[in-house]
Amino acid sequence: MELLITMAVRNLGRNRRRTALTALTVALGTALLTVALSMLNGLLVTTLEKAAGQAGHVRVVDVDYARREQLMPLSENLPDTAPIVAALAADPDVLAAFPHIAMGVTGCLESEEIGEKFALLHGAPTAYYTDVLHLDTSLSSGAMPTAEDEVLLGRAFAEDIGAEVGSTVILLGQTQDGSPAPARLRVAGLVDLGNRTQNRQLWVSMEKARWMADIDGGATEVLAQVRDYQAAGAVAARLRSHQTLSAYDVHAWDERSPFDQIGGVLVTIKSVVAGIIVFITGLGVLNTMLMSVLERTGEIGVMRAFGLRRFDTVLLFFFEAIAIAGLGGLGGVALGAVGATILGRVGIHLGEGASKMPATIPINETMYPQLTADVLVTGFLLGLLMAVVGALLPSIRAARIQPVDAMRHRR
Repeated sequence: MELLITMAVRNLGRNRRRTALTALTVALGTALLTVALSMLNGLLVTTLEKAAGQAGHVRVVDVDYARREQLMPLSENLPDTAPIVAALAADPDVLAAFPHIAMGVTGCLESEEIGEKFALLHGAPTAYYTDVLHLDTSLSSGAMPTAEDEVLLGRAFAEDIGAEVGSTVILLGQTQDGSPAPARLRVAGLVDLGNRTQNRQLWVSMEKARWMADIDGGATEVLAQVRDYQAAGAVAARLRSHQTLSAYDVHAWDERSPFDQIGGVLVTIKSVVAGIIVFITGLGVLNTMLMSVLERTGEIGVMRAFGLRRFDTVLLFFFEAIAIAGLGGLGGVALGAVGATILGRVGIHLGEGASKMPATIPINETMYPQLTADVLVTGFLLGLLMAVVGALLPSIRAARIQPVDAMRHRR
């Protein structure tokens, strides 16, 4: 084994230009892989955290509401949320619980005759808007509402109806029995969430939403924030056995559609991208190793005649490939880390196409790659995998060379 390693290292210097070119190929492939994994990692983490926060780590709704959720039936509400909030807050893993109402509305400026633009209106305590949604940090102008007759508009909806800070808007919703529920509100601020679909939403006080929906003291759902959103499933399972909550539908965010599919889809994309890069870079290594086998056919025949086994021949070329990949991989990881760090600061603009995803899948127009230790390790290991992929066929070809045929090569 030691002899094979020594021979492999020696062979690297026999054609330094080719060795350097192969190492550069692996370095560029590893750098590209590191940046790509950082991008996908940033997309995955940001999307999951944001989706979990908006959906509520754990949600409590009426059983019939859960069955007809896509229709947002206000009639299937929680008449009194106080005992539900108290039961959730008693759990040691629950940080806070908030009643929440969501309803569809149309809106227009006060000077207009009738609203033609649709939007999703949210009603919740101010703490939910600031501590969970962080709307106060996403203000593009104005301020957070401080009175019941004020509203916060998403930037896209404000542009659609021509509203600005200080404008008076007329919103038309409905009560839980289907009656019209108009509201005259002053625009306190405009919010830019980086997603055009989300920017077509509105936020009002809990009291105003309850008045519009005619749900005094109730809500359509109660959203709980837990210490670790990734462990929300275990918390939800425990809460379902609580006496106060046993009559309701209690589920974690990743147990509900479409959130139960987001993680799997992004992980699949991550695997496919990594596989494509490994395969393409592996072809470059294969080309170099195959040329090495063809040039050294006679030499391989002599070594086989002196007792070099087929398996040892395979190992010889594998050691050469791994040595090249090790050098190129280290350089590629370093180069990729620099690139990912720079992109992590300036961001990558994905365009409005990404922001037009459904509001339940919050993908921003700008993505910020996240470079982590596991990305660096994965990038380097996949760089070695490139060498294995590239050296496999040449090694097998070398092992099949017969000594007599090899020594007659080029004669």
